[in-house]
Order: sequence, then C-alpha cells, then structure tokens
Amino acid sequence: MPTVLTVTGCDVLFAHWPVDPETVDPHVPDALDVVTFDGSAWVSVLALENHGVGPGPIRLPRGLERGIPQLNLRTYVTAGGRSGVYFLSLDTDSRAAVTAGRRAFGLPFHRARMRTTRRDGTITFRSRRTDSEAAFQARYRPVGEPYRAERGSIESFCIEEFHYLFPGTEDRRRRASGDRDSLRVGTIDREPWTLRPVEATIRRNTLFEAAGLPTPPTDPVTQYAPTFEMRVEPVESVSVSSEA
Repeated sequence: MPTVLTVTGCDVLFAHWPVDPETVDPHVPDALDVVTFDGSAWVSVLALENHGVGPGPIRLPRGLERGIPQLNLRTYVTAGGRSGVYFLSLDTDSRAAVTAGRRAFGLPFHRARMRTTRRDGTITFRSRRTDSEAAFQARYRPVGEPYRAERGSIESFCIEEFHYLFPGTEDRRRRASGDRDSLRVGTIDREPWTLRPVEATIRRNTLFEAAGLPTPPTDPVTQYAPTFEMRVEPVESVSVSSEA
C-alpha cells in the first residue's frame, strides 16, 4: 500500500488502565468487539508531540515544523479477523490536523489548547479541549534502559498494534443491524516501539468522563518512548463477512 503521510515525533507517554469490558462495550460500535487482556478491557492515553508530518514517504527534518502536541484515548478491538485500536478521541491544537483527521481518516479529532514543556529531563504535558471540560495533565521522566515489549506482555498488547478500526458507515455510532457488514481499516507501518521505564504522575484526567467512561480508580501501567516514525497508509474498506 502507498504511504499517505510520514509522521515523526517524540516524548510519548503511554498510560494504560484496566476496565470492565461491559463498561467499555457500549462505547464501541456494534461492528467491533472489545478485546481483553487478563480478563480486562484496556483503555490507553497516549500523550506525545508530533514534530514532522510529511506527504507520502517524505520525512521532514526535525525543527522544520514546530512541535504539535497530540493526545489519544483508545481501546482495543477486533472485527472480521482483524485486531487493532479503536479511537475514543484524539486531541490536538492544530486546526488543520482536526480537519484532515476527521475528513480523510474518519477519526474523532477535537481541538484543544495544549502545551508541552521540558526541564531537567522532565516533560510536562497539558491539554484542555476547547469545546468541553475534557482535560489531561501529566508530568513524566524517563528512567532506566531502553527495551522492546516482550510478546505476550501487557506492553505488547497495548502498544504493538498496527491497525485502527471503525465501521464503514458515515455515522460511527449507529447501532443498526446492518452496520456489521462493513469495516474500515487504517494501517500504520513502523518499527516496534523502543521503550523506557518512566516515572509518571497523572495530575488531571477527565478524558474518560468526556468519553462516557468511569474514571479509573487505579494508577495506570506506563511506558515512555523517546522518538517515533510511522508511515500512514490509506484507509481500506473490507467486508466483515468475508474476513470472518
């Protein structure tokens, strides 16, 4: 498949919470089934900064564009033999990214006021959505040596997905019986994440509440990635019945 965009970035905080699958299921379209790990559904927040978005396979040099913070809320699903992530929301302070993400990729982007600051190796990430009270604030600092997620681990389950899934209908929330017949699959081509342990404090998180989910009562499982490069492929429409 041809590359539509090449995206590079840095300072990724992964934060994953276990959630009752029955709590998550009403917020996932009928075309998709929630996937569990150790009996729990998982909902993840990714706080990151994009510093280059180039057309096709072109990788823009770091520094050519200002860093653009982004905040993803996602869970893990399967449909028609395909596994991947389902985005509950994506926040960015780029108006162009919101428009392109919604129109070209069908993703639930929101505009937010966001800021990333760095001091003495510690990153502070702040976000507040412009049209609601949805907000997130975290302070984190990488520690320890780089590593790769082991197959079968919670890290691998939550971060080593290469597809995002959503129904083929225009209304991603429709619950009609016919919605299960089609599926849209987006693919990300990248190397496995290089991770580091991280000391992280989540100071504020109302993303769950904004998505209709209960606020997690426990601390998250966390990881950090210093940099990333991914190639975004065109969204593909597939038949669920033929893939099952």
